[in-house]
Amino acid sequence: MESNNNNTYNHKTSLASSSQHGLLLIVIPNFEAPLGDTCSSINQALGLVDRLTIVVSVQNPALTPTPNNDNNNKNTNTTTNGSATAGASFHSVQKVLSALYVSFTKQAMALGRPLAELDIVIRESCGYDVGAGGVGDEIPFNVFLGLPPAIKELEKLNERRLQNGAKELTIRTLDEAKAHATGETHTPLVDAIDSVLPYAKVQEGQYGDVALGGTFDHLHAGHKILLSMTAWISSHRVVCGVTDDAMLKTKKFKEFMEPLDKRIDDVERFLRIFKRGLVYEVVPISDMYGPTITDDKLEALMVSKETLKGGGMVNQEREKRNLPPLTIEVINVISPTETQVDEVSLKISSTFIRQYLSEQASNSHSNKSVEHPKTTTASSKAAH
Repeated sequence: MESNNNNTYNHKTSLASSSQHGLLLIVIPNFEAPLGDTCSSINQALGLVDRLTIVVSVQNPALTPTPNNDNNNKNTNTTTNGSATAGASFHSVQKVLSALYVSFTKQAMALGRPLAELDIVIRESCGYDVGAGGVGDEIPFNVFLGLPPAIKELEKLNERRLQNGAKELTIRTLDEAKAHATGETHTPLVDAIDSVLPYAKVQEGQYGDVALGGTFDHLHAGHKILLSMTAWISSHRVVCGVTDDAMLKTKKFKEFMEPLDKRIDDVERFLRIFKRGLVYEVVPISDMYGPTITDDKLEALMVSKETLKGGGMVNQEREKRNLPPLTIEVINVISPTETQVDEVSLKISSTFIRQYLSEQASNSHSNKSVEHPKTTTASSKAAH
């Protein structure tokens, strides 16, 4: 089984090196803008490329409205850290990321491409000129994509590529009429996502040093939302613990789990794509605590609803060591438990990906087993 696992990784690596990697520029007025047409444009883009990076450009991020206080604890949020996305609420940013990731996953499933990869970057806060081919922009794009409102910006991006000595890329204009015609079909999905996300009071860059942890096997949309929002609330350092192999012996389809080194590398790579200028410490952990109970510089811990209890246990251990408690921030990542969103949430899990790889390997083995006796029979007949 181990050889099958290695073959899977080699296949993905060779596919990524020879496939079309597109940059889809999405321009929105603010983080509360309707996302129907935007999500629909992903469908077109995914039909043109093998891998996609979405760059979200927010025209007036500071004008993003935030919810008023009410009985549901929906907060007002005024960020003063000087970021280009100052004024945007945690809820609105997470909603945009979640809607785009879920729409992409849903379309990839419909196309029979569950391993299709997507990264999302917020242009105004990522800390580098994505796609310009300059220093710090190592993403090898093959094509630029966008609806008509984004084309002028993509043309300017090509000009900056030439100034940086990079190759000018083809710009593909997506069909705006088609996006609008199908955009309404995405509205219920966006509304469902909106309904399950918390109105967290935390602001962008509110904490200096923030921690989180997880397995991060076959890095998927749920992981990327968690990592993105953790980086979003940090102004200095993100400490990410990645569970080592010894802790994962009971995982389903464990023979298709990625090696620890690859999981760490993938987390580091994604964090650097999402936001530059922070210190990222991605370390292996052999228990549920990792550095959270020894690092006296940490201020906050990002957890999901499922791991909230673990956050309390971390603070109990910190108290025993005379360390200040961490502020626990809870993020409701779209996961298999979120049936309100729809069946696509069931597919956003490492277990589903490992099961898919297992089934692919099993089907491949079955096909070879069927072919072998046929070949033998044909050879026997030929010999006679």
